[in-house]
Amino acid sequence: MKEDAFLRGILSIHRGIDSESDDPCFAEAREKAESDPILGQWWAQEKELDRVIGSKLASVHLPAGLKARLISRPTLPARPRPAWTRAALLAAACLVALAVLFGSWRGPFQPAVSLADYRDEMVGFIKVDPNLEMKSPDLAQVTDWLQKNRAPSRLNLPKNLQGLEPIGCRTLRFRGRDVALICFKRKEGSLLHLFVIDRAALPEMAKSSGPEISREGNWMAAGWGDGDEFYLITVQGDRQAIEAYLSDT
Repeated sequence: MKEDAFLRGILSIHRGIDSESDDPCFAEAREKAESDPILGQWWAQEKELDRVIGSKLASVHLPAGLKARLISRPTLPARPRPAWTRAALLAAACLVALAVLFGSWRGPFQPAVSLADYRDEMVGFIKVDPNLEMKSPDLAQVTDWLQKNRAPSRLNLPKNLQGLEPIGCRTLRFRGRDVALICFKRKEGSLLHLFVIDRAALPEMAKSSGPEISREGNWMAAGWGDGDEFYLITVQGDRQAIEAYLSDT
């Protein structure tokens, strides 16, 4: 029984990566599973369970902007380290697995990143006024702050957009990539939000110059690529309201 439990423990550790493992203990356990019908059946069932759970997790729909808001929450002061129980450790492991699955992990169950994914998450984030990490009406100071914080800061904007006065900026994360968010004042009194991300983060936009305009509820969004950056602006209003900022005249 002890040997069987040991073998199952070794096989469990290597589930999903058995073909890439050079661990001699695993090689021995795998040979045993191939010759022992009961152990082999258990291992096959465990791997199938992993596949089904991963598939189900990948199909879960997350609210737009949820991840960006969770990542942007301020860091809380350190607290005394609790005494971890087995249940707490298992719960923590599940949370880490979910974060990896829906974060920057490039596993077999991660859906391809699309412009729609990016647009929905960014628009979802600014539906509630975002907390700005840096406030200034000077665009040069804003871009300098973004550069120091390793966020996209080289801006090549349409003339009509350049004429707006910024109020500040912050950084976000999308699929492991840095995103710069700059908020501008509009004459109408509401804000225009500009998101800038490395163009490589959106493979489908590699050759597109845009702009691509879409409606997200009562928000309008326009995205376009320029050089190594991809720009996305959002405003409340109609198509004409957002088109006004895409012109150089």
